[in-house]
Amino acid sequence: MWDRREKILAYIMEHGEASIADLTALFPNVSSMTIRRDLEFLESRGDVVRTKGGAKSIKHLSLRHEAAYHHRELENAELKREIAEKTASLLDDNSCIYFDAGSTMMHIVQKIPEKPMFAITNDPNLAMELLKNPNCEVAMTGGKLSRRNISLTGLGAADFLSGINIGTAVMASSGYSPDLGFTCGTYEEAAIKRAVISAASRVILVMDSEKFSRNHPFTFATESDIDCFVTDSLASPTALSHLTRSGVRVY
Repeated sequence: MWDRREKILAYIMEHGEASIADLTALFPNVSSMTIRRDLEFLESRGDVVRTKGGAKSIKHLSLRHEAAYHHRELENAELKREIAEKTASLLDDNSCIYFDAGSTMMHIVQKIPEKPMFAITNDPNLAMELLKNPNCEVAMTGGKLSRRNISLTGLGAADFLSGINIGTAVMASSGYSPDLGFTCGTYEEAAIKRAVISAASRVILVMDSEKFSRNHPFTFATESDIDCFVTDSLASPTALSHLTRSGVRVY
């Protein structure tokens, strides 16, 4: 049994994934039910993630999501660097700053390499980047690690934030429209964003111009919830007018 399970794992590691049909062909004398139990065992050990009709290797999934993360980081890189420069100038020294998850945040953090601060984030990639700053204390929220966007969400994260006094929250949004406000793609993302905004004395929301008029399923903030909005020079005055009329400082 142990030898078979290691062979199954080796096959999945080599191919990235395998179906039940693949594995029963590999072991013709073993029932599909036994193969499913083997996959359950490998998943419990943290080697694979079961899928409908098979399994994928953790390494394969990690590499795929890492590639997707870097792709997002490179998308509209010039616009994100412009946003990062503006945002960095708005952050005070020796303050408690929350950095939301996302590729734009990485550009912001890279613009403030020596700023003394206490930083909180739910993004493991950002936490590692923040540690390069010798003047920065770094804390991470708890919670469940999302494969979709490499961030921590859930009750653990919200509980952690309930006891923190955040001076400035730097938040990202997947979309904005005057009708729906600032939106994101999942309930879990929206919940932690709302918790951060509630705990913060000042909220800076950053978003590139391509996300205007995009609507996603979950609203986490409206204009009244934020103090500053930072975008790039391609944002149209019309798109920004509703924000300025609502009393938001636009940069």
